[in-house]
Amino acid sequence: MNQQSFVVKDIFNIDVPPGFVTRGFSDDTHPNIPKQKQHVFTKEILRDTLAYLAMPDGDGLYFSGHYGTGKTSTPYQVAARLNWPIQSITAHERMEFDDLVGLWKMVNGSMQFMHGPLSIAMQQGHILIINEIDRASPGQLAGLHDVLEGHPLIIASNGGEIIHPHDYFRIIVNGNSKGSGDSTGLYQGVNQLDVAFMDRFRMVECHYPDKDIEHHILELSASDLPEDLRHKMVAVANQVRTLFIGGEEVAQPLTITMSTRALVRWARLTVVFRGAPNAIGYALNQALIAKAEPEQRIAIERIAMDIFGDTWSSGES
Repeated sequence: MNQQSFVVKDIFNIDVPPGFVTRGFSDDTHPNIPKQKQHVFTKEILRDTLAYLAMPDGDGLYFSGHYGTGKTSTPYQVAARLNWPIQSITAHERMEFDDLVGLWKMVNGSMQFMHGPLSIAMQQGHILIINEIDRASPGQLAGLHDVLEGHPLIIASNGGEIIHPHDYFRIIVNGNSKGSGDSTGLYQGVNQLDVAFMDRFRMVECHYPDKDIEHHILELSASDLPEDLRHKMVAVANQVRTLFIGGEEVAQPLTITMSTRALVRWARLTVVFRGAPNAIGYALNQALIAKAEPEQRIAIERIAMDIFGDTWSSGES
């Protein structure tokens, strides 16, 4: 793997001095490099991600935040632009450490040891990404302690195979919680992670983008929509999120919210259904509220109707 310098301003399309560079790889053909997708990076989160990739210093990197805040997509899209291959797995309550290391499987009539994402990432210098880390059993994650500290991985089930960590091996995880369990009541199946495990991670907290960033995202994603409509969509999204996140001032929080992903879907579907009666409302239904409980659907529709005013009933788009 041959490293190469990249100008941060150019590859991440972010307003930083042109002298800021970061290191990635020259080979952009590896099949495990994520596909580049449209993504708007924030300076602070990008800074922390690039700093970790450049010098992990025995740490992992933990992205926390509500769903749809970019905690999953950001490391994938950073890796995509740096040509950094990844190995990824989504954690669940029945995941075992062997799912990360590897398992014996029947292949063409004979048993073969199939290395898992952790083993491959350590061998080849990839980024291991574990999604929904706080849904895994804390006891199974304890096997990562030594790996995070730079020790070799010993696979007893494969004859004591020893895998020394590649210089470019990194571990990035994400979760809806910060490792202390779900204090919001919004996410089922979230576990409290061991404090010794969490001590091995740097934390990056992701929030929903501010309105200026989302205006820019919609401008890129649905430029055919009038600017005024895009701004109103962002306003609806932020009111819905306020009710989702809750707080003392919210009597009945929502159990569904509008991620940036859903916001973009709403805008694009409005363009698709342009000319239909109330294209904005029809697109909102398909993008988000069809999956909501009836009373919550009504609440979200009321927010949209209040913000769009006459535009909502006229169906203009």
